[in-house]
Amino acid sequence: MATVQIIRKVMSSGWTIEEHLDQEKGCHNKYYYGDKPAPAIQMSDKISQQYAAYTLIDKDLRSTIAWLEEIERLAPQELDRVKAPEKMDLIKGLFVASLTFYGKCFTKCDGRKVKLEATHIPEQHQKTHEKVMALRHNFAAHSGNEKFEDVTVSLVLHPEKSSNMKPQLYTELSQPDYICSSHLPFKALARDLQKAVREKRDKVGETALEKVVRPKGKDYWYSVAKS
Repeated sequence: MATVQIIRKVMSSGWTIEEHLDQEKGCHNKYYYGDKPAPAIQMSDKISQQYAAYTLIDKDLRSTIAWLEEIERLAPQELDRVKAPEKMDLIKGLFVASLTFYGKCFTKCDGRKVKLEATHIPEQHQKTHEKVMALRHNFAAHSGNEKFEDVTVSLVLHPEKSSNMKPQLYTELSQPDYICSSHLPFKALARDLQKAVREKRDKVGETALEKVVRPKGKDYWYSVAKS
């Protein structure tokens, strides 16, 4: 038997959203105003799809911020790579995830009709954004030309030249686990960018209501709605 989980979100505006998580039918929402079911229409117009894209970008930034806050909660210390390597592996994973999801906001993909541009970055965060994107391209996604990671190989010989001991190869690895906020105010950048994205999404939503919804009139939308 399929399991359906329902999550209710009661809004201060009087609206209630029910998220139905159905193993067979997938996820869908039901809407109520007070205790009365509200009709709903899934919008497929171009402007509404832009609204959807900004919502996905907002979600990526929320994830980025959450992972950076988890790094802060774990409070990495300078010697943790030696004393607590498992902790630092987790922190590296969180940092790489943050770089990846942040970078995704600026990458064109078929599933989204919108991507952010450098012009969306608040002026005070431009240099931080450039550093974060360089980390994303040269450390998280690829191994690039910038020296965010490095390894050298040393041939180590026996102290005595007369020894027949086989030489040894050892590596000296340098790879960041994360960069602290005092050197890279990544979270501040993500928070301010998220604010800008939400403001842009609100403007797009108003445009959809004005140019798509209003011209067709109330009777049309009630006629095609599903309760």
